[in-house]
Order: sequence, then C-alpha cells, then structure tokens
Amino acid sequence: MEKFQNIISQLAPDLQIVDKIILEFSVGKSPLIADISHHLISSGGKRIRPILLILAAKLCGTKSGEDHHNLAAAVELIHSATLLHDDVVDVSDIRRGKKTANAIWDNKASILVGDYLFSIAFQLMVRSKNLRVLDLLSKASSIMADGEIMQLENSSDVALTQEKYLEIIFGKTAVLFAAACESGALINNRSEKEILALRDFGKNLGIIFQIVDDMLDYSAQESVFGKNVGNDFFEGKITLPIILTYKQASESEQKFISEIFTKNLIASEKNQNDFAEILTLIEKYDGFKVARNMALDHKALALENLEIFPDSVAKRDLIAILEYSLVRIF
Repeated sequence: MEKFQNIISQLAPDLQIVDKIILEFSVGKSPLIADISHHLISSGGKRIRPILLILAAKLCGTKSGEDHHNLAAAVELIHSATLLHDDVVDVSDIRRGKKTANAIWDNKASILVGDYLFSIAFQLMVRSKNLRVLDLLSKASSIMADGEIMQLENSSDVALTQEKYLEIIFGKTAVLFAAACESGALINNRSEKEILALRDFGKNLGIIFQIVDDMLDYSAQESVFGKNVGNDFFEGKITLPIILTYKQASESEQKFISEIFTKNLIASEKNQNDFAEILTLIEKYDGFKVARNMALDHKALALENLEIFPDSVAKRDLIAILEYSLVRIF
C-alpha cells in the first residue's frame, strides 16, 4: 500500500493534468454534467487506469506528455461513464465510501451524464491522431458493454464455468486495463512484441483486480472495500468464490446455493443469515484460497510479460501496482 501511495505522489503532476483535462471537458450547457463530474473526481478513486497508461508510456520512452495525458483522461472518462451506468444497473448507493451519483441525483441523470462522458472520451482519443489507439479504445468500450451484458445474462447461473467467468471479467474489467497499457506502447511506436507484452500485462493485472474485488465482496469490511459488502451476493451475481464453492459442494448444498441465488433476484430485503451460510460454505470448500491461487497464477504471468523490458523506474512501479493488487487479500 505504501509503495502504491508513493507512485501516486510521484505521478501527482501528471494526474493533476489528467484531472484538469477531465474537468475542462466535462462541461456542458447543463450544470448537472459538471456537478456529477466533480463528484466523481473528488470521490477518491485510485486512478489505476490512467496511472497504468502513464507508466506504460514512460516505460516506452515517451517524450511528450500531451498524448498520454489526453489518453489517460479518456481512459478514466470511459471508466467513470461505466461506473455511472453500473451503479444504476446494480442499484448501488455506496461507492468508494461515498454516496453514488444515482443516490444523490437519480438514475436518469446518472445514465445521461454517463453517455456524455463517453462522448467526450472519444473527443480526447481523436486528439492523439493515432488510428490504432482510436481503434483499440473504441473496441475496448464495446467489449466492456458486452461483458456487462454477459454478466447480466448469467445472473444467478450457479453452474457458471470458470471459463465463462474469465470471459466476463475480461470484458467488464481487464480489457480496459489492457488497452491502457497497450496505448502507452502504441503512442511511442514500439515493436509489436512490446505492444503485445504490455497488452497482456494489463489483461493479467485486470483479471487479478476483478478476482480480488469478487473476494472482497464476501470478506471485506465496508470501510475497507469502499462499497457495500455483499452487493454481488444480494444482486444474485455469480462470481468466482461461488463458482469454486458450487463445483465442490454436495448435491444438497448445490441445491441450497441455487435456491438462495434465485431468491436474491426477487427479494426486496437482504437476508444476512443467507449471506452468513453462503460464507460458511465458501470457507468449507476453500473458495477464497483457490481464488487467491488463481490470482497468484495471473501475477506470475504478468511478471513474465514485463521481462522483455529493461529495468527502469516505470517498470518497478508497474510491478509495485501488481503487488498492490494482491495485498488487499493477504
């Protein structure tokens, strides 16, 4: 955690420029756009995606900050837009320890401002005048939407396979991590081998982040997690701890799990006893331990991805972020 905070401090001048770009562009005729944008900027997000793009650009020897600052802002805007939409879909009222935009304003405002942020993200992407970057980030945006839809379609499917789970989390989370890292290489005209290495590093890091988030939904405190613990459970979402537990459970236990998740889709109140019983089953079948091991496997792959690059401050910072992504569950 300390190393990650040091990285944020070192990149403070870059991140201030990114925030300035976001706020300059997040202004429309309606003051609501600026209000919600300021709310997102001040809500204490980790800025992982723009940080990854900036560090990848530095790793690849970037000389000018203009392109990577604009693209870092674009990546954060894409992420912010999806958060606004996700909180409406998930009926969330807490994110990063604060009220969500839809809880403060309403669903209609959140959806429309999310659409606006998407549009200005594309304006910033065009500024790079790099067709490969524009193609990459536009495809990433569509893959993210596809991933969210796949997750919605598979809600309460307790027999969801690990393969399908990984496909879903690549779409909803890892693809933007991968695109952020790859963009840093593309704007510096690096070799295809280096471009692929950074893409795969971002993909593996993004998968780790989602696995860890899925674990924290069952095991963290709200003050640590920054949003309501148990959200996925009470919304009937099938995530890795449940997939691993269901696979090992007895027939009667599988039936019990299935009934609870089906009930959660229609229940208007949260049943904490159900949550506690599911948590007991996850612990019984080492669901958290197996999930941690999967995250560690992707950490090993991510470290391999960076081997092509010589030692540098940027490389060490990327490795520190990789370590930070796992420290939350150890």
